[in-house]
Amino acid sequence: MEPTELNAFLRDPKLLELIELNKTVDNVFEVTTLLENQNSEVLAWCMNPNEGHSQGDGIIKDFLEAAHAASDGCTYDNRKFFAKWTPGKIRTSSFGAAFVTREFSIKGNGGTGNGRLDLFLVDPANQILVAIENKVKASLTAQQLEKYVRAVKEQISSRRVFADYDLAFVVLDQDLDAYKEKQLLELGKRWTLLDYRWLEASASRARFQLSRGNNSAQLLVAYCQSVTRWQSPISEKISDLAADLVLTHQAVISAMRPLKYKPLNKWTPATLQGHLGELTLFLAQNQHVCEKLLSVRGVASLAPLLFKAIPTLSAERVDQGTQWISITPPETLELMRDEVWPVYITIYRVAKVSKPSPPRYNVRLDWDKNEFNVEKVSETKLRFHLSKSFSGLEKFASSQMRRILLAEHVTPLQAIESAARNMKLLSFQIANCPAPD
Repeated sequence: MEPTELNAFLRDPKLLELIELNKTVDNVFEVTTLLENQNSEVLAWCMNPNEGHSQGDGIIKDFLEAAHAASDGCTYDNRKFFAKWTPGKIRTSSFGAAFVTREFSIKGNGGTGNGRLDLFLVDPANQILVAIENKVKASLTAQQLEKYVRAVKEQISSRRVFADYDLAFVVLDQDLDAYKEKQLLELGKRWTLLDYRWLEASASRARFQLSRGNNSAQLLVAYCQSVTRWQSPISEKISDLAADLVLTHQAVISAMRPLKYKPLNKWTPATLQGHLGELTLFLAQNQHVCEKLLSVRGVASLAPLLFKAIPTLSAERVDQGTQWISITPPETLELMRDEVWPVYITIYRVAKVSKPSPPRYNVRLDWDKNEFNVEKVSETKLRFHLSKSFSGLEKFASSQMRRILLAEHVTPLQAIESAARNMKLLSFQIANCPAPD
């Protein structure tokens, strides 16, 4: 890094705008990381209709509707539960008497082991009981889930007070889209599996309330933003500015990384000398901004590589956040119902297996059934047609979102190769799909 490059970085108007926007950042969870129990506590607060988020029972309805959509093929209790609790019944019912508790302890291994499911949604008015296992970091196993089912039935639902209750079992896993098809099949059909994207509807509703001056919804918006890809307009602007700065000032960002890992007790008089000393002070004084820039370094660097690997790729068919970048073929634009892509390929950084160098990425196909223009394409027919090339796409057909893992824990160049190869395949298959009847 040359002194002139640092000066250009520090004078960039976009850096000044990024610094100011970070001063008014609306997501408290960007400066703290929730442990699994803390995550469940916040989620319980979100789902309680009597808390101060001003959503009433709206979040419970969002949750139950998403669980219904993901319950295809479920057996036993969940099949009976969602046969009765349809989206129409959920949306037109009141769950004002419901509450979410973490106080039901259960014992496994025939009553000899201790354990506790994360959450229970209980509604004495509608007589429903939903056991929720909230996995944040640990992976699921079929044995663990079966143990929880037995414990709930033996110790809770068998009690006379719950004898007439509708019972359901739901897993929440933030990394569900990283599960391979074999892993999902091994988990069986007793539980409904959800990631956190069902909260995006709640976040959008809360943001509109914020725009009307109802600041009580702020914590809900912040939490939803921290556990999903959903971003508020301010956060989208921050992501765009950070990505642009990283691409424009690559030498400065490269010089910044080793400085971040030099602790205060290792400083010497030489540490603060020259242009590297100036950058060291800037990093210390603007830690949050610099962490934002460093976090997008790997993802931002993929954009020019994608354009090189796919010469026909245009800017309107690229979207990116701090940890992901998505692309879609030109044929998709003709199938859109509105302004959201119905099908696209996403590369995203896998934090739990990534180090500063080298980062690791997953590549997946994203399918949003509600965003297809029904006048131009049959979503069902196109889905079946593409499933011949993207195995597993035909499953969970009633769910709004379907995600197919295409590459796992790969290097940046491998991620680019996978995205380019699958982009070409996706484009060809869409172009050659049979016309709708």
